[in-house]
This record gives sequence, C-alpha cells and structure tokens, in this order.
Amino acid sequence: MVTDSLFKKLDDQEVLEFIQLGGLAYPFMNINTPEDVKKQAERFMKIQNEDPDANIYGAYREDKLVGGMQLQDFIMNFDGTPIKAGGVGFVAVDLLHKKEKVAKDIISYFIDHYQKQKVTVAMLYPFRPDFYKQMGFGFGAKMNQYKVLPANLPKAKHRQNLAYLTKQDQEQWIECYNSFAAKTHGMIKRTNIEITNMLAPGKNTVIYKQKDRIEGYLSFAFRKASDIHPLKNDIIIREFVYHSLEVFQQLLNFLHTQFDQIDRIVINTQDEYFHYLLKDPRDGSGNNFAPIYEQTNLQGIGLMYKIIDIEEFFRQIGEHSFNDQSLKLKLNIVDSFVKENCRPIIVEFKSGKPSVIGGMSYDAEISMDISDFSAMAMGCVEFRALLRLGLAEISSVSYAEAVNSLFRTKDKPICTTTF
Repeated sequence: MVTDSLFKKLDDQEVLEFIQLGGLAYPFMNINTPEDVKKQAERFMKIQNEDPDANIYGAYREDKLVGGMQLQDFIMNFDGTPIKAGGVGFVAVDLLHKKEKVAKDIISYFIDHYQKQKVTVAMLYPFRPDFYKQMGFGFGAKMNQYKVLPANLPKAKHRQNLAYLTKQDQEQWIECYNSFAAKTHGMIKRTNIEITNMLAPGKNTVIYKQKDRIEGYLSFAFRKASDIHPLKNDIIIREFVYHSLEVFQQLLNFLHTQFDQIDRIVINTQDEYFHYLLKDPRDGSGNNFAPIYEQTNLQGIGLMYKIIDIEEFFRQIGEHSFNDQSLKLKLNIVDSFVKENCRPIIVEFKSGKPSVIGGMSYDAEISMDISDFSAMAMGCVEFRALLRLGLAEISSVSYAEAVNSLFRTKDKPICTTTF
C-alpha cells in the first residue's frame, strides 16, 4: 500500500522519542516527567530487545517522527487449527499531526507488513471502533464484566490442591495456559510480554496443582472499594484458566471464601452463560430497565479482527473442516482498504475442507463487507444474523442454512491477551 509516511523499526534512542509522543497521545498512562518517559522507554526497549515477536515501528514525514505502533506476531487457535496472526497496539500520533491521516498510514503499514509475511488475520483493540470498522475490521465477541458478591459464587464441599504460584512453577504455568489455548477457539499462545507482566510485583496467582502438574490457575489483583474504608477491597480477576470442572469449582471456592474481607469479585468473561452460575447475578448498581430487567453486568466490544488476504486464508487452513459441509461458494467481498480482497473468488468445500478454485460454476454467491465477513469467519456472528440485519446477501436462499453451518464455530472466540 502507498502511504504518505515512511516507516522503520525504532532503535533505543528513537523509542525514547516515541514514548514522549505516546505519553501525549495517551494521557491516562501518566507519562509526565523525564523519569516517567525513561521508565516506560526502558520497558519497551527491553520488550523489543528480548522478544523477537514484538517490535516498535515509527512513522516519519520529512524525517520527523509523527507516530508509531507496536507490532506483535502471534500464534492463534482458529477453531482447533493453529494459525499465524498479527496484532497492533500502542498506535500513537503526534498531537501536532492529528487529522493528517497518519493513523491511516499506520494501519496500512500494519496490514502490508503482515500480508508480506503471508499472515492472514490481523487483530487490534480499537480506541474508536467506527474508525477501524471503516478499515475493514469486524467486531469480536463481546466482553462481560460481572461484579459479584463472593457469597454468590458456588461453594465446594472441600478445599484441596491450591497454592500460590512461585517462580519454580513458571514452566508448568505456561504449559497450563498453552494447553488451554490449544483447546480454545481464539486463544493466543502465551507471549513473552505476558509472562513478564503476569509475574510482575503486585500480581497474585493461585494455582491448582496435582501430581506436580498445574491444572488451572486464577490471577488477580486487589483494588480499593472505598475511599473512606481502608479494609474494603475488591478482587479483580486478571485471568482464569482451568482444565476440568473440579479445578473450576476449587478456584471458585477460593473466591467464595473471601466474603468476609472482599466487597466484590470483578470478573471479565466472554462466557455468555456465566450468570447461570451465580445465586444472584445482579451487580449492585440497583439499575433496571425495559422496564423490570435487573442490571447484571457491563458489556462491551473490544478485540476486532480482519482477514487481510481471503484467498491465502483459505489456502492455509485447507485441512480445517468447516463443519463437513460440501458446496461451491462464491465470495463477493467489499474491502475499500485492501483492494486484493475485492476480487470475487470461488471456494469449494469438500466435506468441510476448503480450496480456492477457478471457473464460473458455483452453488451460491454471498456478498458482504470485509468487516462482517471477518467477524463471521472468526465465528463471532452467524451468517443468518447478517442476513436478517441486511448486512449480507445470498443468491439462493435455499443455501442460507448451509452457509450458516459452514462458518459456525462451536464457541465464539475467546482471547485473554492484551496488546
């Protein structure tokens, strides 16, 4: 893609300049003093120098740094098939160059960078979902935040095999996460950045360990629940991983037993059925609506996906089964950002396995925007929902259910990786 900016990977001194720029772009990071800049720059330099999968790039115009980003290489579980994915974070633009399409150049470079590596899935957390949707990114699964009284969580009959995570457990802890990720659609293999962050001071992790093997864990932090009551605190769940119902119940029991000192347990989950677990799922706000529905949780959109090369995407997952469906499907995808995605293609599915073919013969033709196609391909939304909302078209309604079955995943994608 042609951009007005030139890009390059930043060296240590350039990272320092980028952090100064980023501190103004993101005031919440509280990068206000030279010491703050130096501290954050050292953290980013350490990541870049020690992790080959994380790199910082700057956008330059007339030899002046006007913006930048951090790119991360991922291995993602696509419904049981590991695939490469690319993520972009800390997208920052110099305040003096806002509204000059620097951010557009940054995302263009991000997509082009991974296209050249034949990576087909791009991901990001949006600061403005509408901005990225215009660039073809589709909404991922929603996140739900519950604020639960500890006593409303299930209590186990007995307590066993729980301990605190130590440095000696690190390899087993990583293996516990990665084996969970390998079974969970949308999860990303543990990154070096995450390992460092999760083991940082102030982060607490309780593990379930049996026969020298970690079968689950709960990472959390404390947060003041009151400015006037020093002993009133909440527990904020950072990550909750388990491999069996027994482990799940034991870790929930650990949270239940904190009811004498903890006000609320704050749990972020993409499990749309989580409220069934709770004796009382109300969040304590007292809000109701429509007119007598009690508020149980906050809900929001976060991670967004884009298939940046549709043909290559189907080639790379040629051994993946799309629910054993057999048909020839013509794709007419609109992508104003990646012109190559606009070429109509025919994908033949034989017992679920896809291959891109030539010719003019097909059973059904579907048309939609790349943002909605990306969300559908990732299993975030069903085809029949897109049809109902007028966001997709099909040439023959008789094939609508077959197409819906093609792209339906067992579960919506789950992702606990932030970047």
